[in-house]
Parts: sequence; C-alpha cells; structure tokens
Amino acid sequence: MTRVTAFMVRVDYRVLGALQAGPDAAVLRGQRARDVLALLLMRRGRPVTPDAILDAVWGADAHTLDTSVVHTVIARLRRALGPHAIHRHDAGYQLHPRATLDADEFTRLISAARALVPDRRREIIELLQQALLLWSGPEAFGGVSDELVAGARPRLHELRDAAVEELAERLLAGGTVGELTDAVLALQDLAEREPLRERAHELLMEGLYRLGRQGEALTVYDRLRRGLRDELGIDPGPATAAMQVRILNQDPSVGPAPRSAPPRRGVVPRPRTRTIGREAELRQLADLAEAGRRLITIVGPGGVGKSRLLIEYGHTLPADARLVYAELPCGADVSADEVAETIARAAGLTLGGGDPVDTLVTALRDSEEIVLLDEAEWSVAATATLIERLLSDVAGPRIVLTSRVPLGLVGESQLPLAPLAAPAPGATPDGVSVSPAVQLFVERLGDHLPGLRLSEGDYARAAEITRRVDGLPLALEIVAGQSIASSVTELLSLVESPLDIEAVERDRTARQRTLRETLAWSVDRLPEASRIVLRRLAVFSGTFDMAAAEAIVGHVPTIAAADIPAAIRTLIREAQIQVVRRGGQARMRILRPSRAFLMEHLSEADETEATMRRYRGWYAARWRDQLLTDALIKEVATSYPDYHSALRDALRLRDAETLGDLAIVLCRYWFFVETGSEGVRLVRAALATGVLSPRHTAILRLLEAALLPQDQGLEQRSVLDDLVPDLADDADWLGRLHILRSVGPYVHGDFPRALECAQEAVAHAQAQAEHHVPEALGAYAVMLAALGRATEAVAAGQEAWRLIAAAPSAVDLTQVVPKVALALIDSDHPREALEILDRALAQVEEELGLAPPSLFTTNAGWAALGSGDPGSALLRFAQSLDQLAGGGDLLVTGEVLSGAGAAMAALSSDGASDVLDLADEHLRVAGAVLTPWQAAVVERHRAALPARAKSGLVLGPDFARGSMLIRHAADQHRSG
Repeated sequence: MTRVTAFMVRVDYRVLGALQAGPDAAVLRGQRARDVLALLLMRRGRPVTPDAILDAVWGADAHTLDTSVVHTVIARLRRALGPHAIHRHDAGYQLHPRATLDADEFTRLISAARALVPDRRREIIELLQQALLLWSGPEAFGGVSDELVAGARPRLHELRDAAVEELAERLLAGGTVGELTDAVLALQDLAEREPLRERAHELLMEGLYRLGRQGEALTVYDRLRRGLRDELGIDPGPATAAMQVRILNQDPSVGPAPRSAPPRRGVVPRPRTRTIGREAELRQLADLAEAGRRLITIVGPGGVGKSRLLIEYGHTLPADARLVYAELPCGADVSADEVAETIARAAGLTLGGGDPVDTLVTALRDSEEIVLLDEAEWSVAATATLIERLLSDVAGPRIVLTSRVPLGLVGESQLPLAPLAAPAPGATPDGVSVSPAVQLFVERLGDHLPGLRLSEGDYARAAEITRRVDGLPLALEIVAGQSIASSVTELLSLVESPLDIEAVERDRTARQRTLRETLAWSVDRLPEASRIVLRRLAVFSGTFDMAAAEAIVGHVPTIAAADIPAAIRTLIREAQIQVVRRGGQARMRILRPSRAFLMEHLSEADETEATMRRYRGWYAARWRDQLLTDALIKEVATSYPDYHSALRDALRLRDAETLGDLAIVLCRYWFFVETGSEGVRLVRAALATGVLSPRHTAILRLLEAALLPQDQGLEQRSVLDDLVPDLADDADWLGRLHILRSVGPYVHGDFPRALECAQEAVAHAQAQAEHHVPEALGAYAVMLAALGRATEAVAAGQEAWRLIAAAPSAVDLTQVVPKVALALIDSDHPREALEILDRALAQVEEELGLAPPSLFTTNAGWAALGSGDPGSALLRFAQSLDQLAGGGDLLVTGEVLSGAGAAMAALSSDGASDVLDLADEHLRVAGAVLTPWQAAVVERHRAALPARAKSGLVLGPDFARGSMLIRHAADQHRSG
C-alpha cells in the first residue's frame, strides 16, 4: 500500500484538530483563552477591538462585564505564547503578522493540487495527501466553543471532505492495488463521518468492486439507500444508482461513472410527486394560450399550488417549444433591471453593457419564446414594468406567470387558482375517495408512510382534515408531514383549532382564514430548539446543503454542534424543510411562504443580524483565495440566489469583511457565463463603498474590465496596464491580468502588442502560476496566427492542448479550447478546429449544464465556414446572435454579423450584403478588426455577390435589422 512520509510543517498555531499553539503544539488551558485565541486566528490580518472580543466570546454574559476581562485573558495568552505573540493597536488586538496557521497551509496545498495540469497525477496525489496529513483530529477548532466557530468549522470540514474525494478520484485513476486500497481506506473514513454523502459512497463502491469485493460494494449502496430514505425521504441519485447496476452486472469497464449535469438555468423543473386535481386549470391555460393571450397570470393565495401548476403546464408543451423558466427575485427594492437580468440568465442571453431592460426587450422582440415566471408577487412593480415593455410590440414572447396579486396590465388574463375541492360534510365514501383534496392528502401520507392502508373511518377523518384547512395543498402537506408520529385520528385532533387559511373567494365571511396561522400551528408545535434552527435557515433564498446549514444555524443553546444535522433531518421528516436534487446532489430548501413567516420570527427573536452575519461569512469564505475550478462554477450556479443575496446584504451594510470576497466569486461566475451587465453594476457598487482592501479593489477593477464589452478601447487597456504593479505579489490574479491584457490590442488590430502581452502571460505562468500555462499558451497561439506565423501558432496550440488533454476540466475546455481552435482557424486548419470545439462543447454541457458560451459557437461558425459548410456556419452564428441580446458589445456583434453575412453570401441568401454592411459599421464604431484569415474569407464571399443584393424588406435599425435577416436565412436553411 502506498504511503507518504509523515508531513509536518512548522506552524505557530494548529486548528485542524484540537486548538494548539507553539512549536510543541501545546493545548491551551481554559475555555476563554481558547476562544479568544480562536477569534484572533479567524480574524488574523486585522485587529479586533476589546468590545468585539467581549461580545463574541462572552456572549449573553457580556452585558454584565467590562473589557477588563478581555485584557486579563490576553495577558494570560501572552504568558503562554510569548510577549510578542499578540500585538495591541489603537484599533484592538491582533496576532503577530507573521504568525502561521495549519489551516492556511492546508488551503494552500489544496489550491496547489488543483492548479496542476491533469497529467501530473502523482504530484496532485502527493499534495492532497500532505494537506490531509495536517489534520490531527476529526473536528476543526477542537476545544473551542461551538458558537464561535459555527462558520469556520463546517467550511474546513467541507474542504477536507472534498479533498478526500479528489484524492480518491486520482488514486482510482491510477488503478494499482496499492492506490485502490488507499482510496478505499480514505473513503471508508469519509463515508463513516458523512453517511449521506453520495459521491464518497459512489467512489467507495467503485474502489471496493475493483479490488474484487463486490459484496461489500453492494452493501455500501444498500446502507446509503436506507440512510437517504430514512433521513431525507429520497433515493440515491442517478450516478450512484448507475454504479450499483454496473456492479450487479459485473461490468468490466467500471470506472468513474458519468456525472449527471445540474439542471440548466431556465429549464423547467420536473415535479417530484404527482400533480393532483389540476386537470381543468391545465386545460384553461392551454385554451388561453390557443386564443392568443400573451400574458396569463395564475393568481391565488400562498400555498395554493401556483408554482406547481406553472411547472406542470411547462411539461405539457411540445418538446420543441422554446421555453424560458425563471424564479423571480424577491424583495421590495427589486428593480426592473434585476428582473430583466434574471430572465436573461434563464434564457442564456448575454445582455452586454447596455440597459438590461432595453437589451432584453430587443433580444426577445419577434421571438417565439414561452416565458414562465414564478412568484412575481415578490417584485410586482418591477415585473409589471418589464412585462409592459416586453408586450408593447405586436409580436414577441408569450408570458405565463404566478403571483398572489395580478400585475394590473392591459391585456392580462387571470386564472384564479382555488384550493383543491374537499368533500362536503356527509359525503359518501365514494365521494370522499374521489375528492382531489383527500387524494392529495392520502398520497402525501403514503410518501411519509409507504404501505399505509386507511380504513373507512380514516378516510372520513381525512375528509374532515381537508375541510378544516379548506383544501389548501401546502396546509395538507404540512399536516401529512406530522404522520410519522401521529395517527390520522391524532392528526384530526391537531387541527381542531381553526386554521386561518386565506380563502380565494373575496366574499367569504364565515371563515376568514390565513396561511400565517397554518404555518404558526405547524411551527409552534416544534420544540424550542427546532424552532430556532428552522427560523435561522429561513435566510437561505435558494437550496442549501448540510455544511451551509450548520454554519448558518450556529450555536443553539440546547443542541450540541454535532447534533445540528440530526435536528435538521428531523425538520425534513416533519415536512418543514423540503429535499430537492440539484446536479445529482440532495439539497434542501424552505418554501417561500414559510420563509416569509419564519423571517418575521427571526426578527422578533432579534436574531436577524447575527444570522445574516454568519450567512454572509459562509458564502464569502467558501471560495476565498481559491482557484477557478469546475466545483466553484457548479456550486455558485447551484447556490446563485444565496451568493447574490449575501452580496446585496454586504453592499447594504458596507461590510468590509465579506463584500470583496462575495463580489469576486460572483464576478468569476458572471464572466464564465457571459453575464456582463449585472456584474458591472454590482462591482461598481462595491468599489463605490470605499471599504475594500487595496487587493480586493485591484482584483475587482480587473474583473470590471473583464466584464465590460471589449469595444471600450484604449481606456480599458490603460486600466489593465495600471493594475500590473497592484497585483505584482498575487501570482494567480497577475496571471489572469496578463492574459486579459492581450485581448484588447488583439481585437483592435494591434497584433504585435497583443503578442507581447501574450508572451508576458506565458512567461509569468511558467514561472509562478502553472495553472495558467495552457490558457496563456492558447492566447499566444492566437496572436501568432493573427501575425501569419502559422507553424508556431499550431505548435503552441498543440502544447496547450497536450497540457490539459489527460483529464480536461470544463473550466479548462472553456478557457483553453476556444483559443486553440481560433489559432487553428487563423492558421487555416478549420476542420481540426471544428472537431475539438464540438467535442469540448459536448463535455462542457455535460459537466456544467451550461449553455454554450458565445465564443464557442462563434468560433465554431468560422470553423464551419472555413470547412466549406456555410449552412452549419449560419446556424452557429445565428445561435451566437441569440445569446448577444440587443448587440450590446459592438465588437463581438460585428464579428458575428461578419461571419453570418459571409455564410449567407455563400448560400445566396437574401440580404447578405445588408448584413455585411451592418457588420462593417459595427466594427468601424468599435474600432475593431477581423483577423487576416477572417477578413479574407469575408471578402472572398462578398466578392461573389451580385453588385447589390438588397433584401427589399423594411427593417428596423441596426441590430434588429441584421437579426431579422440572419434568422430568416437560418430558418430557410433549416426548412431545406
């Protein structure tokens, strides 16, 4: 069995296990001393005031004490650690600036491993092993009070567990008996610590099977399945289930199972349970749509099933329907711009740098999209403003949305959604059994108690329960959730008090009930500790995992930190928390009506500020100083509403501790998915606060430039050049800066200057930031090709590809492959370029579930055009056009129009000259040029056109004009 020499680094403090200090790793005596030291370690690099230490460490007792107790503990720490260990400043106490911490070394080693190219598998394994050997115990910050490290501890645990999985993947890829054994041992420990962690169990099954231990592998699966069913009420995900099938079939190719892709933004979710009693409403929606109604609002009270009906309607539409699905942002201060940005993300559109509403309206004008928008009541005014603009033209999208109140727009068709029909008192048994409300209630009982059989008397009691809650689906599901510990008779007694659920009919006076009291009835029955946990979890806007939940819940007086996950699983069984699958992982969420109710309770308990501080801290620290990886993109995409919410809160409070990190991680995501306008607006807001550190300021100025359209010219290039000294000590961001600096000169035709910048990027990456080498080489290859040095360009591109070919990540593919392909295209090797682009695109879509970046489809369009397939090229350019909503980036739009016009000319499509003229104007205004190869291709096809082939159509201005011609030509080509 492979072993690595024990790895011990000299550090001043250790927190990966029991809190220890000094070269002898001594455990400090005294709870207060350990807590104060832990606080200083977590906030190292900045002073902490005595008042802040008093509040954080002494908690509820702080108001009876003064800061002299802090000074006493600091004096004791200095005696134990040395007189210079803790410095005193005017602003407070701070650890020595050169103090070292094992958690920092742990994070550095993991980052170093992730930065290496895949073919250096052995080095990656050694780095990960060294990182994991730094742990001296199962729990980080051992001996420190739970409430003090409620955020830091789960973050380190999650980083450790992810590192174990990464190590196991690399060991399994080697496949020797020793490596397989090491992988199994590490995974067995992880599976024991985290019995519901699916990826660890899937890898463990693979390792055991490949060691010839098939029976043990299947036992692992059975144990996981039982745990998921018992604790969360779900089955293992598709990837884990597929591994079990392959093992059962003794598949000789068992290896890393394909990972299921997370659901794409904009894809309609699939209901996890059967929809009951909504057939008539689905027919009404279909009839309204068939009658040409362009705005349909499903209205009704909270908990009536509006979101479910919208989702179900989406799945009744034809498979080729152009659907856009989005959950709208919530908050009284939500603007029409933010609603537009949400819809654009769902549609896979890039809004560029212009006004979000204007560009979205332009992008969707004359489109055939069916836009499904959920929960508009949280932003009625903003949503109404945007939709009024969208529907102002004769043609355009059809919109179906849900809201507790109508938008009040002309032409709006309302579909009131009532609760499910409950049986009348005295109904016959047959009448009870066919009642939709009873059917829903009984089916949900069966979800919690599989195999449950109800007597005739139980059905009668179920009918009475449905009447007492007026058939409201959410209330029925809440009541059914209590069935684990209660019989139907007991459930009936629990609802003897009237539940004030709001009725849909406005003239109903006998029973004026509200959902608030339904929720109060459900929550008030919980033990006090469970209520604390639940209301703190209400700060999550979207789905969350257990590690995030533990961090945000923090300290609960009557629950040990180790028991928080069990308390959360109990709330799942009580139906207070829903379990959903995102990207093959089981995640949790709280329904929005419940969230609103619980947030009020959080405020009443005076816990909002502290909980939101932990919330911001969790998302700020999650990827702090980490490299860009597939894991980062996936996690931010999955938890996007919460990253966004945390950033907005940090902006509101001007929170210096979290604002910079939150803005940076979101910018990396926005840049990756080409969402420029939203990012620029929020980055500028963060910079305007004036509270950011110099390093964060420099990084965000870099990211602002990266998010802006590339037609900003010399001013944008000057900003990037000025940032070089500011980032001189940050190898990762300096590497990113050098690559970005090569882009501006390139797109504006200064190819020699672009080559110089690319050479600097390669030199820096090879010397200090190896993870940037493939992309830097790709940029270098592009510049060489633009200068006509084809042989050197192909060689550089091939080297870039070789470095990632062993196991390319989706991030590698999106950042490296388009550059390599462009170098091949401009070196007159378009067929090879098209092959690697198509192969990479398929992998990116599978791994990340993201729509193809416009750079992919644009380069693929040029490759197809150069390969003699103008029809395929036109379709690809048209796809890029769909993503460039409104043509905000003149430079990119000019390139796409050029390629599309050339393809149209090759196909003799009507309007080719118009499109090419429009492309020339876009490039002229942007001060940009095509590459020599692109320009030659365009001129060759332009020369073949008749003297003047005008379209003869009456068209709108600029981008809309070109778009109509290109889409018309693409439609003609599709139809043959």
